[in-house]
Amino acid sequence: MTTWITVGMLAVLGRAVPVQAQVTGTVAGKVTVAPGGDPLLGASVGIVGSPIGAITRADGSYRFSLRPGTYELRVRMLGYAGKVETVVVTAGGTVTKDFVLEKSTTQLEAVAVTGSRGGERTIVSSPVPVDVISTTELRATGRVETAQMLQAAAPSFNFPRPAVADGTDHVRPATLRGLAPDQALVLVNGKRRYTSALINNNGTVGRGTSAVDLNAIPASMIDRIEILRDGAAAQYGSDAIAGVINIILKGASPGGASVQAGQFNTDVDGLGRRTDGGNVTASADQGITWSNGGYLHAGVEYRNRAMTNRSFADPRVQFGATDPREATANRLTHWSGDAATADVVGMVNAAHNVNESLQLYGFGSFGRRDGRSTGFFRRPVQTTQVVAKIHPNGFLPNIESNIDDLSGGIGAKGSAKGWDWDLSQVYGRNAFQFIISNSNNASMGLNSPTTFDAGTLGFAQALTNFDVTREFQVQNRPLRVSSGAEVRWENYTITAGEEASWVNGRQPVLDANGVPVRNSAGNTTPALPGSQVFPGFTPNDATDQSRTAFAGYVDLESDLTKQWLVGVAGRFENFSDFGSQATGKITSRYAFTDPIALRGAASTGFRAPSLQQSFFTSQATTFVNGLPVDIKTLPVASREARLLGARDLTPENSVNLSAGLTLQPTKSFTITADYYDIAISDRIVLSENFIGTGIQAFFAANGFPSVNGGRYFTNAIDTETTGLDVVANYGIDLKRNGLLRLTAGYNQNRTKVTKVVVNTPPQLGNLDEQLFGRAERGRIEVGQPRNNLILSGTYERRNLTLVARTQRFGEVTSIAARATGTARQVPDQTYSAKFITDVSASYKLMQRTTITIGSDNVFDVYPDENKDRGDLATNYSGQGTFGVFRYSGLSPFGFNGRFLYARVGYSL
Repeated sequence: MTTWITVGMLAVLGRAVPVQAQVTGTVAGKVTVAPGGDPLLGASVGIVGSPIGAITRADGSYRFSLRPGTYELRVRMLGYAGKVETVVVTAGGTVTKDFVLEKSTTQLEAVAVTGSRGGERTIVSSPVPVDVISTTELRATGRVETAQMLQAAAPSFNFPRPAVADGTDHVRPATLRGLAPDQALVLVNGKRRYTSALINNNGTVGRGTSAVDLNAIPASMIDRIEILRDGAAAQYGSDAIAGVINIILKGASPGGASVQAGQFNTDVDGLGRRTDGGNVTASADQGITWSNGGYLHAGVEYRNRAMTNRSFADPRVQFGATDPREATANRLTHWSGDAATADVVGMVNAAHNVNESLQLYGFGSFGRRDGRSTGFFRRPVQTTQVVAKIHPNGFLPNIESNIDDLSGGIGAKGSAKGWDWDLSQVYGRNAFQFIISNSNNASMGLNSPTTFDAGTLGFAQALTNFDVTREFQVQNRPLRVSSGAEVRWENYTITAGEEASWVNGRQPVLDANGVPVRNSAGNTTPALPGSQVFPGFTPNDATDQSRTAFAGYVDLESDLTKQWLVGVAGRFENFSDFGSQATGKITSRYAFTDPIALRGAASTGFRAPSLQQSFFTSQATTFVNGLPVDIKTLPVASREARLLGARDLTPENSVNLSAGLTLQPTKSFTITADYYDIAISDRIVLSENFIGTGIQAFFAANGFPSVNGGRYFTNAIDTETTGLDVVANYGIDLKRNGLLRLTAGYNQNRTKVTKVVVNTPPQLGNLDEQLFGRAERGRIEVGQPRNNLILSGTYERRNLTLVARTQRFGEVTSIAARATGTARQVPDQTYSAKFITDVSASYKLMQRTTITIGSDNVFDVYPDENKDRGDLATNYSGQGTFGVFRYSGLSPFGFNGRFLYARVGYSL
């Protein structure tokens, strides 16, 4: 309903405010670069406080029309020092204003719109820490995924690379400031982005969360990314506990085309070079502009990545100790590394200026990802899972994904009676279809297919936003007032898979001839039902759930003196499924002098439980201590979950405190340091797996004989995260010898579970079970690096650009589910800190063509190997690796080794 109201309002606005028929004047000129006077292509020239403007052409020229008046004309381009000049436009006349820009030694003049509803601010003048990462910085490495590019530029951002983790291999979650992936809000052009339909329910960082798929947004269409490293729920709503990531799309700017090819070239075994994981990325985008600064920018990107494999040979018995085939069995049975993916993603961003007071705009995206990863190998000796006549040598099941993304937004913004306003409507949807191939449903015997449609997850979101801003003068001091409202609708669906993917065909274990196997008593053994590696969603799992949320906020900001800035914000939200929530924030910045300022903020925040956490349900085969166990994820409202002690989910609540210092001793040198303390109560986690014969008997006694194990979501813990962010930029102008930019970023982060607020239910206490166990505690407390250091340097001289970056990832620790010495003996392991170094060289030919060659992880560094392989070869009670998996999925930089690449780019 809100969508049609908004569309109707925009249509009325478009008709009601025509371009005024009056004589206009022209602003024209040329933008060049000093020294040398070369024309600058793609610089933005516009009127301050207005959407009217133009982009410079290949010869550096620009031209646009204006009504008569006096204006502030500003020219900007990242990498150059901007300028502002006053122009007077007369009816029918032309005013010429040329600009000569100098290359900026740092990005100090980069401005951010995130974090201050009252308007844009430079990085150093913001009362809260904001990173502005340009498209040039994002694409300075050979990385092709947007999330990996961000990790290389922002030390507070973590993007681990789990493997053999079902759907998480295809949509890998990222984190900010060591918190959960769903505790950072992602915006596109300032509007909330929808999350993935997938919920990560295996043993990875971000277990139990649904995150925004950043890799569905093509890097080639990004102008810049603004990362607000501060709690901002009072300004932007639910999820903004760790901060906000605002992705700004390219607008009135030139386009380009690019092709990159690369592959891993590594000596992981010390036995010679290995190459795999080849990938090809091709992108093209183009922007067109028209009078008064209107534009249309569209782009498409194709990415094709092959799988990588860093597993050991499988030491376990394959056919049986006395079977002659054991001596010649293929033991390279597993795949552990990157999933194979093929992506086609595209975006469009457009705006039309009806006049100086009204702009209509729209943006949208589409995406399709086909992925393939693998599960655990099913050995021939595992007769309850393998139909021997179909897979006589066992099988490695594939999880194939068909992931579809679609979004669109329209809006209008302008000014009326002194107020700036913005009205928008945005819709987005993600669908994740599971296809299981090279598998079987053992309970169907010889009638089992080998490929299954296991079902589809879907998530949709619609937003209507209306925001207004105005600046008043109160006792000769500016007071910026912002206010707005939001209506949000969300929908979550589970579509059942085909019958063969979940049905119990009730066939017994069959031998290689398809004959039932009987024991000495003449009895048969039932085979396991469902497609192996991922049983399909059943008709009972299918669901269609929706909710609505209404929100309103007020944000006030004022310069009480020339040195002292203060801001306050408050927000109220009401959700149809759990009620209301109010949050607030206060910010302040005090400049002792122009180069030195203190800043700080205090805020409350919240994150509403997602529909995925409330309603996801499935049954999956999980390997526990080397043995397959069917575990069901239970909706909290289900009778099975209630038997286990589940309660309705409530919002997570947070208190965020921060204090920082900004130093700018010279024009080309700046340092920012910000301390933060984030306390979260009632944090939602996925419980431990309740398994074992006691649990099975417990379920059977309560009327659920087919449930072997279960888990559910719960508000189980309180946590506190403390940390420090330090960012330094220094630029050296070498005059005729070029320009050198140096950047250092450091993040120190520590999260502790301060309280377990929901204990193990009494009915499970005598079954040796835990609601919140040490494995999940470990992922939260020590599963991500406690420190991260990035050092980078960029040297530019004429047509040559050299980039070197080294990043130190701090140690991480894998905590096992049970402590050493218990009945389920497993080891803990700490993986040491590592430096990863990237280098590249680019050369520009004929002004438009750029050739780049480079290497990521040039020194071929790997994380520490998983220990105790020898024990695991005979004792499967370890980390569940069976002595097969060489590296841990906790590794923040993956485990693929050196990557070599070459790229050719062409400016359109």
